[in-house]
Amino acid sequence: MDDRATSVQIGYTLSLAITAVLISGVLITAGGVVDSRQEQTVRSELTVVGERIAADLMTADRLATAGGSEVRVDVSLPARVAGASYRVTVDTSASPPRLVLTSDDPSVTVTVAFDSTTAVDAGTIAGGDLRIVLTPSDTLEVRST
Repeated sequence: MDDRATSVQIGYTLSLAITAVLISGVLITAGGVVDSRQEQTVRSELTVVGERIAADLMTADRLATAGGSEVRVDVSLPARVAGASYRVTVDTSASPPRLVLTSDDPSVTVTVAFDSTTAVDAGTIAGGDLRIVLTPSDTLEVRST
């Protein structure tokens, strides 16, 4: 008759263990979904930021081509995208030239091409507000403000 009391305790313990395993599985799965969503959000926001910079670079190029001696285009951008800081690299070695936007956490890289008849200086700057200027050597330069 003592066997029945033991089987209730074992059943209760097994129920708790199974519940703990199921809850752990749900939490691990949900964590992966959140990470995936954050990466997609960062990729989307970096694409939008890159397209804005490319459009403003092309605007500065049109102004310089039209004979503007002092070209300055201010670009107001967020310092972070989806909570992640990012860098903007102007890569002029590619054809066509491109902007490479990179975030660290999560690690996401987005490339946006742009056209420019005026030479553009290559370089890397932190994300945030930017200024595109025509330098005395008649090249466009992207600077942090």
